[in-house]
Amino acid sequence: MNSPHVPASAAPALLLSAEALHDLRTPLNQILGYSEMLTEQALEEGQSGYVPDLQKIQAAGLQLLALLNTGLPAPTATKIEADLSRDTVMTGIRNQEPQTGATQRADADSEVAQSLILVVDDSKTNRDMLARRIERQGYSVATAASGREALDAVRAQAFDLVLLDIMMPEMDGYAVLEQIKAEEGLRSIPIIMISALDEMDSVARCIEMGAEDYLPKPSNLILLKARIGACLEKKRARDREQFLVAQLQQSDRCLKDLEKRHSDLTSKLDDLLNSGNEAASAPAISR
Repeated sequence: MNSPHVPASAAPALLLSAEALHDLRTPLNQILGYSEMLTEQALEEGQSGYVPDLQKIQAAGLQLLALLNTGLPAPTATKIEADLSRDTVMTGIRNQEPQTGATQRADADSEVAQSLILVVDDSKTNRDMLARRIERQGYSVATAASGREALDAVRAQAFDLVLLDIMMPEMDGYAVLEQIKAEEGLRSIPIIMISALDEMDSVARCIEMGAEDYLPKPSNLILLKARIGACLEKKRARDREQFLVAQLQQSDRCLKDLEKRHSDLTSKLDDLLNSGNEAASAPAISR
């Protein structure tokens, strides 16, 4: 049987270890992330002349990333740039949304501003880039450079969400996730795992360990926003449910306390009435 033909472009990728692929993907993800963020910023500030060059940078980065991820021929730069142009048009339309739409989301924007997110990554560039992208969505962000720092942070402060990188030295994301889910006071914090690893067993392992969701690097801006919003909405729903349960329990305790007081008062009144009746029925003492 003839062996399947492997494209020549696939050979280098097939020989690279997972660690080497991770090290190569990291700067590419940073380039893609910053170019996407700069494209959005250019559109918001009316500097659309910069967009075509930024799209070329993105297209080249995506081509290289596709080669690393699959070892197969990547989509052509022309096709990628066309897709990016379509996405840019849609982003521009969203940025020109009528003011009435923004007014209707006032309550949601207020909740966003009150949300605190922890970004955990051993790469300073990755931390800063992701933090900036999240802050541009209106959230408050804190960062941690290691698994140990992340655990210290969540133990010292209440976070609404943790974005946790998997591949970190000393204490990787799996160990951090396991520790957080093992502690009673921390296990309710939703966690989104982020990594350049594209293996399905990594995704399954994270979900089985209690992660709320999983995002690959580079994280598409729209997908990142949607995943964060969904996780925070679930958390707010759980918080509201816990608040209502606590209120019901408090009301139940108050009701039982009132019933006890009523019972005690009724018992005392009965005793007083019985005492009065006994005094009234006692024979008079003759002088």
